Amino acid sequence: MSQRSVRLPAARSTAAATRATGEDAAGHWIDLARVRAYSGALLVLFCVLLLGWAWTSNGFTDVTMARPGTDFSAFWGASHLALTQGPLHAYDVRELTAVIAEHGTLGKGAELILPWLYPPTFLLMVLPLSLMPLTLSYLLFLAGTGLVYFKSISMLTGAQHPWRQGLWLPVLAAPATLITILAGQNALLTAGVAGAAVYHLNKRPVLAGVLIGLLAIKPQLAALFPLALVISRAWKALASALLTTVAFASVSVLVCGWRTVPAFLANAQWVRASFIEGGANLWWGMPTPIAAARLAGASVTGAYAVQVLTALAMAAAMAYVWRRTTAFELRAAALAIATLMVSPYLRDYELTWLGLAIAGLVGDGVRDDSGSGLSSGERALLVVAWLLPIYEHANPYLKLPQIGPLVLIAMMALVVRRVATRV
Repeated sequence: MSQRSVRLPAARSTAAATRATGEDAAGHWIDLARVRAYSGALLVLFCVLLLGWAWTSNGFTDVTMARPGTDFSAFWGASHLALTQGPLHAYDVRELTAVIAEHGTLGKGAELILPWLYPPTFLLMVLPLSLMPLTLSYLLFLAGTGLVYFKSISMLTGAQHPWRQGLWLPVLAAPATLITILAGQNALLTAGVAGAAVYHLNKRPVLAGVLIGLLAIKPQLAALFPLALVISRAWKALASALLTTVAFASVSVLVCGWRTVPAFLANAQWVRASFIEGGANLWWGMPTPIAAARLAGASVTGAYAVQVLTALAMAAAMAYVWRRTTAFELRAAALAIATLMVSPYLRDYELTWLGLAIAGLVGDGVRDDSGSGLSSGERALLVVAWLLPIYEHANPYLKLPQIGPLVLIAMMALVVRRVATRV
């Protein structure tokens, strides 16, 4: 079947889902029912911990303690500065730190620095946030971006009734989702937009291009889309993406001022020096080849060489997948994994993109015409990938080996193998 976006009849889809999730393998510990049960248990644990946090902070009103939404307070603070002082002021780390200290979520006396590290495209997008109180803005931001992500995951898995089928539970309880919620980050938005772009590529290329163009809010996450579009000869989508990017960037510079561009580049250089090349404690929780190499004792030059070679290998693997199959599920999985491995700066919350790969592989298993679905080993790897954000989040304290790149490489190998067996 060349167009993998075609839905299976309901009875056939149910049977395929049973094969893919292993419900026909009696007693297997990774069937659909157990996935729901494990997800529910993790979500309950998360809620208990959140309630405990709320209790000890008097309902998150104790100003001496941090509260959820730390990273979001930088978004809100940048909006506040842009609207009251001018957009360029958002890039001043001292001014932004002062706003966060006064209105944000950090506890009194906290030494954490949250500079504005985004291009003017994202500054334009967050401008309205401070028109609402911080807490309300934070909740609405999470609700909106969460729905985008859930819709994207639903499309990749092929679930016809995701709410009734309980798909929301493993998506909401996914460690990457929970970490993103606590931080108030934009990873649900970027991952959701990317997944939707791949899903719509064949049938609605112009829409797909517009969605790709919106990733200009985090340009490093769109780095591989041009390669993917050229390989698949999606010229309409490529033109649409380029036009959207140019228009988006032009409007953002027009509104925010051209000086925000060098300010963004200066802050990006600070990230390179402080987080990628320096900042050893951050490497423990950064699942990138360069971080793993630095932790292993490699020099800066040697670590960059490892990063570049790995990035080229992953881009080649993605190109192989996109050239050999039109299945949007496997294409989305390969693109998501390669994107994570290409970027030298990656945080645990951005592993929401790994959720796209998991969803794509599950969706491919559901639609697998061969009837093989997902093997026990494949299901086990998906569980490891699903849990990886917990490891990365805790590792700055545990100081265990950086296994993130190995898990991502294994996931890419799984995608490539599924494609290769059908050639």
